Amino acid sequence: MQNEQKEIIEIPASLLSIYREMAVSPVDLLKNYASGLIKEKINKYEAEDRNFMDKYACNFEQFKVRVEAMENEENFEWEDDLMDWEFAIANINIWRRKEDKASSMKKA
Repeated sequence: MQNEQKEIIEIPASLLSIYREMAVSPVDLLKNYASGLIKEKINKYEAEDRNFMDKYACNFEQFKVRVEAMENEENFEWEDDLMDWEFAIANINIWRRKEDKASSMKKA
């Protein structure tokens, strides 16, 4: 089991009173907030992925093969787009792992 770091956060009495009236846990609010931010990141990078797929009419792997197959020619736009696309794909994977981790914490 993973050790969890606990940080004490002071919640103003007025907010704590509202949370109690609403029967809402501050921890649950933080988890939901983090989950929303993670979803925003995933949506952002998935939109970039779709934009590149539309622009080049192929997926990332196909485009990478196309760029790497270029011999004796340079296409700076394609090379820049390849790096940007690779960054978007990597971030989709990173944020999906964080989403999975956050989801498992909600269930615990």
